[in-house]
Order: sequence, then structure tokens, then C-alpha cells
Amino acid sequence: MGKTDVGAALAAGLTGAVTIFLYLTISLPLFFHVSPYALYTWDASNVLGYQIASRAPLATVIAVGQGMHLVVSLIWGFVFVLVARTLLPQMLARPPAWGFAFGFFVMMVMRFGVVPLGHAPQNPYTPLGFTNTFVAHTLFFGVPVAWVASRLMRPRPSTRRLRSGS
Repeated sequence: MGKTDVGAALAAGLTGAVTIFLYLTISLPLFFHVSPYALYTWDASNVLGYQIASRAPLATVIAVGQGMHLVVSLIWGFVFVLVARTLLPQMLARPPAWGFAFGFFVMMVMRFGVVPLGHAPQNPYTPLGFTNTFVAHTLFFGVPVAWVASRLMRPRPSTRRLRSGS
């Protein structure tokens, strides 16, 4: 993985972290009447446990919750870049389609593989909850990750000009 790929992975993961967080900050209060603070608490409780995270100072919960969110998003940014560079270079040619598929893959791995390892409470999926999670991971995480990575990983055309008469 070259310098360009590392930069692309970091930028893609950071973009995905911001876009999914913004979406959830709007959708959770709108659809579920839950404050964005609950998202920080849930993320932090994966490490601290729910009892500790629900009573910890606000600054601690925000720092741990956002830190967890950012680290996981950066890891997924690296996964996308690594797969696109080594196994499926066609991912870079069609970022919306591959980003959507990647977001769905991320959602499934997180839901059934990663999240059960943490200490956060597990809520059963309702149709609205599933739809919200699906939209968050596909449109507001996977697609932005793929779009940024593909833009930064594509070779740039040469800017050298041919001299007339050369």
C-alpha cells in the first residue's frame, strides 16, 4: 500500500465517519425521538459497558464514542482501499454501485460480527430501524467512502504539454 493509498484510505474513512454521523444525528431524533447523545453513549458503551457510559461525564462519553466511531470508520476506509487495490480494481470505476455494496457488507459485518463483541445493548431490528441502518451504511457511509477513495486513487492525467514541432 503506497503513500497515495494510505492518504486515500484515511480521507475515505474520515469522510465516511462524518457523513454517517451527520445522517444519524438527524435521523435518530427524527424517526426514533432519540438525542444524538444516545449515539455517543451507545458507541462508548461498546468499550466501557452501558452502565459506565450512561453515567460517565459528557466529555468522556463524547470522546470515547467519537473515538470508537472514527477508528472503526478509518479501518473500513483501509479495507475498501486494500480490496480495491489488490482484488477488485473495478471498484474504483463505479464508486456509487460498489460503495452501496460495500456499505451493505459493512452493515452486515458490524451488525452480526463486530457489534456483538462489544458491551452495548442490542436492540432488535424493526422495519424502520433496519431501513435507517441500511440507508446510513449504504448511502451515507459506503458511497462516500468509495467516491473519495476512487477519486484519490485514480491515476491523474499527465499535465505535461507537448511542444509544437516535437
